[in-house]
Amino acid sequence: MLSAAFGPVRNVILGRMLSISDFGVYSLSLTVVGLLYPLLLFGQQRGSIRFFIKNSVTDYDWKRPIMILLYIAVLISCISVPIIAWYYDVGYPFLYFCICAITSSLITELLANIVRSSGKYELALLLQRSVRIIIAIIVVIFFLSDFSILSSMFYIFGTTHIFYGVFIYYYVNKKINLGLKKVPTSSQKEGLYFSVMDVITLVNAYGINLIIAGILSLDYLGIFFAVCIILRVYETFVQSTDFVVMPSSGDLDKKGLIVIIVKNLIIGALISLFFIVFGKSLLSLIYAQKYDEYLYLIPYICLVGCIKMMDVIPSSIVGGVSKKRVLKQYVFFNISLTLLFIPGSILSILYIGLKGAACALIILYALRSIFGFGILYRIYELEKEGY
Repeated sequence: MLSAAFGPVRNVILGRMLSISDFGVYSLSLTVVGLLYPLLLFGQQRGSIRFFIKNSVTDYDWKRPIMILLYIAVLISCISVPIIAWYYDVGYPFLYFCICAITSSLITELLANIVRSSGKYELALLLQRSVRIIIAIIVVIFFLSDFSILSSMFYIFGTTHIFYGVFIYYYVNKKINLGLKKVPTSSQKEGLYFSVMDVITLVNAYGINLIIAGILSLDYLGIFFAVCIILRVYETFVQSTDFVVMPSSGDLDKKGLIVIIVKNLIIGALISLFFIVFGKSLLSLIYAQKYDEYLYLIPYICLVGCIKMMDVIPSSIVGGVSKKRVLKQYVFFNISLTLLFIPGSILSILYIGLKGAACALIILYALRSIFGFGILYRIYELEKEGY
């Protein structure tokens, strides 16, 4: 919850401090980091969780496959990020920040999963989120010092990420014992199913940003990112749900599922009510009226957030314990949905601009959620009947 407060604060302050153009470049950097680092995990973060649900993490040499993956992922990022920076003509500071943030995020994500596979959920969540708090504090210091040079910010943020990644590496290696058994390649192959799912999820989540930047401009990307700041509150609960539900999905019964659904419904409704009532005044105040013309998007973004909070439930459970046949059905459905989503998003943005981007996301997550809950209904009904 602490990182949920600090994360939006960071982006809100930067949205207020930076020009619309610079904030667009900053938004692009977060898009690149958010798109590449999960792709470079190759689904292994979820594959390892599935394996360690049934096996003790301290019995296995979990470090070796992680290090191999890190070497490969960092090499790919060092090739791909410069190409992106050259294409958008955004300069070396952008390049430095993206590579540092991607490397740190890879280390943190993989090792936090090892920690939560050992049963230390709260510690894992703290390790995964603390860098956001640190960066937010730095941004607050910049704001109080009236410092708003984006290039310098990129250097400082990137260096902070690298130091944090090194700290996480040494801390987890000391905290979690290594076993002698080799992690089977079957668990890594299984993770490739999730790699496909990650590609789909990331195209859906960040593809819309690239479409906005391509069809409209980087300035409009900054505007959309500024208004979507309220979505970060929902996404904190989405990530927390996934963080807890997937590792424990093997023990989750129908009653527990209903409790999670009701909890997410209530939390989503309360957040939406707050932003619908106070959102326009709040964003107008914190952004110094810079984005007032686009605050009509708030109800659409609230609906996206509510639907995402429901969609994560079947996504986490299907990813946690479902048989390969069910997992393949879920993957193939999402592939088909994404193939429709991309041209649909392009058309909607062409015709109705940023509102079209929000509407495309609403339709996407609604269809995903409906299909996912259909799978859960079949799973729990079969269990009830004793199959």
